[in-house]
Amino acid sequence: MSLVVRGAIKDYDWGIVDGLARWAGGATGGPQAELWYGIHPGGPSPLVDSQGHTTGDDLARHFDVESIPLLVKLLAAAKPLSVQVHPNKALAAAGYAAQQSGEELRRIYSDPFEKTELLVALQDFEAFAGWRDKDESIAFLSAIESLNAGLDLAAAKTEIAQGNFKGALPLLIAANTSANVRTLAKAAAQIGLDPSQVGAYEIVMREYADDAGALITPLLAYLALSKGEAVFLPAGVPHSYIRGIGVEVMTSSDNVVRLGLTSKPVFVDHALKAINDDLHPQVMRVHIGDLIWPVNAPFVVRLLESGTERMPTGAYRIALAIEGKSSIVFEDAEITIQPGRAAVMSAHDPDADVEAHGLVAVIQSTILTQA
Repeated sequence: MSLVVRGAIKDYDWGIVDGLARWAGGATGGPQAELWYGIHPGGPSPLVDSQGHTTGDDLARHFDVESIPLLVKLLAAAKPLSVQVHPNKALAAAGYAAQQSGEELRRIYSDPFEKTELLVALQDFEAFAGWRDKDESIAFLSAIESLNAGLDLAAAKTEIAQGNFKGALPLLIAANTSANVRTLAKAAAQIGLDPSQVGAYEIVMREYADDAGALITPLLAYLALSKGEAVFLPAGVPHSYIRGIGVEVMTSSDNVVRLGLTSKPVFVDHALKAINDDLHPQVMRVHIGDLIWPVNAPFVVRLLESGTERMPTGAYRIALAIEGKSSIVFEDAEITIQPGRAAVMSAHDPDADVEAHGLVAVIQSTILTQA
């Protein structure tokens, strides 16, 4: 039977102050970074009754990861998230097992699953994702050198010229100082990057002047999304969301290996193992109402403002209300969801139609399960 949930809130310090209040049920006066809709043990979704009140129950008590293989989030970023990479299935499983057996005493992996994710912008959204053009990266580092007497980034530039971005990362982390970080925006302007990119580096300078990983951001490509546009990030692609509000859809994992821009532990060696230079971000310049189905993604997404979307039985489905009220219509029942609430349907639930009366995110797993 379909269940209705609200999101489990996360108040990470990079969140927008009360940025998720319209979906979280009210203001807290502090940063609101993410709302989680799923069964991940880091934040299983609370169930709500027909009046919208929590019941004391949560979604994880009713389903397992095979039944609900996806995690959906609302995300509100006021400043850059960590420069990070998600491990693939093999690395995540091996790393998690090593932790459980005591071979790896540090806690690096949150679970044994691969994290592959899609972000759909609900407003203008900025990110660093994948590698910048080689020549532009080298020019950027040269500009930073010219603004910092005695700084020598020749070895890192040689690695980049050979296409070995991964080889440049530890060299840049080792060379970093707060003085170098404070020249990022000026260097970006000096090589002719557009004002939006210069602005992104001004944020990095302001928020992470003393962060050892800040000097690797010139190697990352800058991305700007408008409302309804999306970026798909396969496991192994380095990235950092800069600012904005969006819907994230991912496999049910919270595996994040960090390189910088964070107060959390950084594991450069594990991040380098996780980076896959053969994979790249998939940017989709789509519009509200278009189907979003990235290559090799285990899910499809559509943002609807009006009309109907069929959600057939046989796979996991979730409809998350973002604006207005929407209805989930079954043959013999109907559910209404308000902003911040989501209707969850397992593969064993019957066919349903989403009737949009305001913006609703319709997410369906493409991994079919025998009903």
